[in-house]
Amino acid sequence: MRHIHRTQAIAIAGAAALFAGSASAQTVSDWPSKPVAVVVPFTPGSVADLETRLYAEKLGSNLGKNFIVDNRAGAGAMIGVAYVVKAAPDGYTLLTATSALTIAPLIYPTLGFDPIKDLAYVAMMSKRAPMLIANLKFPPNNGAEYIAYAKANPGKINIGTSGITGAGHLSLQLLHHLTGTKATFIHYKGGAATFAAVQSGELDVVIGSVIGAGGMVRAGKVKVLGIMSAQRIPQFPDMPAIAEGTVPGWEYAPWQGYAAPAKTPAALLDRINAEFVKVAKDPVLGEKLSSDATIMIGSTRQEFTKFVTAEAVRLKKVVADTGLKLEE
Repeated sequence: MRHIHRTQAIAIAGAAALFAGSASAQTVSDWPSKPVAVVVPFTPGSVADLETRLYAEKLGSNLGKNFIVDNRAGAGAMIGVAYVVKAAPDGYTLLTATSALTIAPLIYPTLGFDPIKDLAYVAMMSKRAPMLIANLKFPPNNGAEYIAYAKANPGKINIGTSGITGAGHLSLQLLHHLTGTKATFIHYKGGAATFAAVQSGELDVVIGSVIGAGGMVRAGKVKVLGIMSAQRIPQFPDMPAIAEGTVPGWEYAPWQGYAAPAKTPAALLDRINAEFVKVAKDPVLGEKLSSDATIMIGSTRQEFTKFVTAEAVRLKKVVADTGLKLEE
């Protein structure tokens, strides 16, 4: 049996490291050399799906390779997430990331993977600014009056949500928890049903996106109590955010970004991030998305990772503090 001396072993290890480094650099510089799959863990036509398709088209145009949208819906988005977690960490399978990743561990304690630790967060692309809308007979007309009414009428406000596992539901639970008030949450299957119910007076308030509920507001069928993001929006510039003087620091702004398998090399993640940031800064694309009060971001990897980690902690605390029981 041939023995390898220590000096030879060091030389071989050094050569191997050099080769690996060259191969990695080559992979980064060549990316993408083939089509990239972007897994959307929701159905076609969803907000996340439509936004992803716009990004995929722009990335394909910029880089000369197809970015193929792959819808893998189910189990609160976890079917698609699990697929990406197990995918090769080579930059050719990416994930559309939303608040579903931070909520899932609260609903499915036995996932078999950690949506936070088993993914590498590439870039936050956008946030949207929804509205808190009410039926026309509901007495409050703004955020301050809403909180005062909730204090005077504990549990009497009927709030419609599109599901008990949604970030909108958790965020309004937090709003009432922070203000020491109580409300009654009624869960529907989808936002369209809640819009019909608030117009008829069956519900007092619901969350509505600008693109989904803006028409009802402009037609005078419902009224806006406040914007739920931290700042006002161009579509309704005179409408204050609920955080303005009412509940400082509170915000509900659905976000969207992209992630990759956890073991994807850092240099490759940086390369992918740079391309996504270019897309986020594109003024034409930003204009297309502005109709839904979408705020383009284009974060660093580090900023996005910090945000998602903090968001998971925040939502876990909401559930613990309120004693909320989540179930799919």
